[in-house]
Amino acid sequence: MKWLLISITSLILLMIVGLYIYTLDASKPLDEMYTEIELLERDSFELKNEWDVITLIPENPVANIVFIPGGKVYAESYLYLAYQLALEGYQVHVTKNLFHLAILTPFHFNKFLSNELDNIVIGHSLGGTVGGLLANDARVSKLILLGSYTTNLIMHADVLLIRAENDLVLNINAYLLSYSNYVSYETKTIPGGNHAGFGWYGVQSGDGNALISIKEQQDQTIDYIVEFLT
Repeated sequence: MKWLLISITSLILLMIVGLYIYTLDASKPLDEMYTEIELLERDSFELKNEWDVITLIPENPVANIVFIPGGKVYAESYLYLAYQLALEGYQVHVTKNLFHLAILTPFHFNKFLSNELDNIVIGHSLGGTVGGLLANDARVSKLILLGSYTTNLIMHADVLLIRAENDLVLNINAYLLSYSNYVSYETKTIPGGNHAGFGWYGVQSGDGNALISIKEQQDQTIDYIVEFLT
């Protein structure tokens, strides 16, 4: 029994160390994102930064958004999108994921769903796939996938899929096949955009070259999201 416990403990420690090393190069936000945020009107909402989430709370929010980051990307990389959504009146939770991998704790995000407000789930890349699991909660009415797709059926939530023209990270065949997972869905494409442009963290390995700026891609993303939600 003693050696069994030692073996299990050693295995767990090895897994933790492995995950830590694997995510040492997680993508952080570029300074230019904060420069753009400084130009926004930020007095209309409160910002709370907690250990597992960054929350933006406007007065009298119109709905609640749970935003799940992509794999190996810091939550802060999505703050420009979050600020813009908060300015539109949405309460936004940007989740901080264990080892920057949402798939490790897929059911942790239920805590950010509201029992009073309409709930919307947004996910980028791996965050969108995990968001698909959360979207089957009856409290979620809409799911928005950024450069992403789900592997499970979405029975009651309306789905918006936004992809970028030059996204070479997204598995396009799996993306197209995923349409059969959705009862109700819309698709949008951002000309000249790429996979990394849905966050503000710079170049991503294996991605295509963007022909538009990050800000242009993110502003277009916000336009598509707001149009879908209103």
